[in-house]
Amino acid sequence: MKTAFRSSVVALALLLLSTVMVAAQSNAASIQATAVVQQPINVTGARDLGFGNVFPGINKAIPVTDPNSGRWDVVGQANANVQLTFTLPATLSDGANTMPIASYDAHHNTSNSPSGGTNFTPSGAPTSAALSGTGALWVFIGATVSPATNQAAGSYTGSLSMTVVYF
Repeated sequence: MKTAFRSSVVALALLLLSTVMVAAQSNAASIQATAVVQQPINVTGARDLGFGNVFPGINKAIPVTDPNSGRWDVVGQANANVQLTFTLPATLSDGANTMPIASYDAHHNTSNSPSGGTNFTPSGAPTSAALSGTGALWVFIGATVSPATNQAAGSYTGSLSMTVVYF
């Protein structure tokens, strides 16, 4: 019985020792960090929004399909998703005189055409779009001005801005 007891104690000691040895083991692995830098976005104001001659009391609309609509050209990473945001004036100004812009409309397309793409209402809220397989996007903008019946004569201007970011 003493032999069985000693064998049990030795077996228990070996078991405890092996547990301590297993706990003392360590293992490690490495991974790589990688990044691929994509083509930066380039936005160009390609054509101004031109209302031409406007008469007091008569609204004048320039739709996105009009040759006088405004246009931005975007170039970036092929097939990339982007968001478009706009800063648009509520009025055009000539010194202290202002003329309201009643509404805006816009269109984005992966070809240089104001038809066949997507119509949307431009605003400060993001609008999603995708660049073409060659990394191009064209954005057209139209608007309607509403001169008052007593609108002062003059040359009215305002600045329209579009920001494009990858997402």
